[in-house]
Amino acid sequence: MAFMAVLESDLRALSVEARRRHPAVKDGAEHAILKLRTMSCPSDIAENEDILRIFLLACEAKTIKLSVIGLSSLQKLISHDAVTPSALKEILLTLKDHAEVSDETVQLKTLQTILIIFQSRLHPESEENMAQALGICIRLLENNRSSDSVRNTAAATFRQAVALIFDHVILGESLPAGKFGTGSQNSRTSMVISDVDRNINSSETLKNGSLSGGPLLKRENLTRAGRLGLQLLEDLTALAAGGSATWLRSISSQRTFALDILEFILSNYVAVFRILVPYEQVLRHQICSLLMTSLRTNVELEGEAGEPYFRRLVLRSVAHIIRLYSTSLITECEVFLSMLLKVTFLDLPLWHRILVLENLRGFCMEARTLQVLFQNFDM
Repeated sequence: MAFMAVLESDLRALSVEARRRHPAVKDGAEHAILKLRTMSCPSDIAENEDILRIFLLACEAKTIKLSVIGLSSLQKLISHDAVTPSALKEILLTLKDHAEVSDETVQLKTLQTILIIFQSRLHPESEENMAQALGICIRLLENNRSSDSVRNTAAATFRQAVALIFDHVILGESLPAGKFGTGSQNSRTSMVISDVDRNINSSETLKNGSLSGGPLLKRENLTRAGRLGLQLLEDLTALAAGGSATWLRSISSQRTFALDILEFILSNYVAVFRILVPYEQVLRHQICSLLMTSLRTNVELEGEAGEPYFRRLVLRSVAHIIRLYSTSLITECEVFLSMLLKVTFLDLPLWHRILVLENLRGFCMEARTLQVLFQNFDM
């Protein structure tokens, strides 16, 4: 099997690299080669932890070359389901240590390994492991000494991890999949007007408070996956508001980054908020409050909250709520619409007023949204 041959090649490279300074790693690699030859498939490797142990030992040596080989091999083991879930905690501790290494290659390998974990059967299912995995991404994103490449990769890894977490929420809660169940296949780089065009037809599926043509049956209780997603949502909302995250243990994440993730969740996981009551409560009381506070200004804001991209994210998030959640958040949507109309008359920078007008124009282009607004506020 090709995988077994590649793994043996990695062990040989490890033995050669560790020959002089790390005899324990060298001996362990040679012993693992002999063990590997008695195995025939990845499940055999998973049952016998000797192979995993030698790669973790190589990482503990804290030399760049051994760490790179060790992390690359860990990725292969995880991708081929050759690691048992019980080993996840130790793997995450190893990755946490490597996030502190100043070498860019090691940091990038660490982030790659995190993403592979989320994509595999090792996907964290406990609060501790989930917070640990996401925390590694945040630390590399926030570290001023990280290169631009590492920070960009950390941001992308975190975004993809969030998508995979909410995919698990959809699966764990048995929610409708597809366009309003999970949006991991949707483009996230379009402008407000592109979002409007994309949703003109799809918004019809939300008619009369339904998803996928069926009535909504709201639920109070959450599965483990649902509770993890809810904690993540609450922390992201706190960060976007300029506060600190208790579960993720982050105090300095950029507001714009957190709001970007929130906007992605709101636009792509509608079923989560429409069916699960705890999520709807966070949307109603925390996310809407955050967005109202961000909109409520008649002077130019300083710092991050005054940047055009931050304002665009706020307005896009508001547009998603009006377009996708107006049947359940009638009062909140009325407030948002009033605030948007008021902003067009305030003495704000031209780009800010244009962004608001783009949103209002989008609503006017969408027949279903106009119908809902008319029913809610004119009839």
